Amino acid sequence: MIIKTLKDIATSLKRAEIPFMVIGGQAVAIYGRPRFTQDIDITIALTPDEAEKILRAVAESFTILPEDVQRFIRETWVLPLEHTETRVRVDIIFSITPFEREAIEKAREIEIDDVSVTYALPEYLVVQKIIAGRARDLEDAAGIMEVQGEKIDIGETERLIKTFGTGKEEKEWRKRWKKLKKEFKK
Repeated sequence: MIIKTLKDIATSLKRAEIPFMVIGGQAVAIYGRPRFTQDIDITIALTPDEAEKILRAVAESFTILPEDVQRFIRETWVLPLEHTETRVRVDIIFSITPFEREAIEKAREIEIDDVSVTYALPEYLVVQKIIAGRARDLEDAAGIMEVQGEKIDIGETERLIKTFGTGKEEKEWRKRWKKLKKEFKK
């Protein structure tokens, strides 16, 4: 069911020429220790002001979940969908930050059956997980580091962490990264 949904959402987004990347548990399953997840998280290179483009792109195969979709998107920057055939939920996340846009530009195409699906690179995924900071996210980041081993670009991950500035939150993110990197070197 997940594979069918991934293929359908990727096909819809590519047909509409909307740049995207798979993130969250589905990307962790590709790069790290797979964990049970029944949904798909996708970041797109659109802002809420461009919502009509994504709404048209998904109309054929997906049900839009919020009643007041425009308001929901403006307030949350998320468009929750449900695949009409598989009933799998897909959360479309709008993006605006340079980090997200760079991550989408550099994302990796991975073939699933006959469909190319775009996934965030592991370095970007680790940074997203560090920023989210929940226990599950930090476990995911550690799993990605462990599974990817020498393939993960530590220098690139540090560069990405440093792009967020030096405020109080950013110091916490750097602290989490240092702890993760220390555990990785063991």
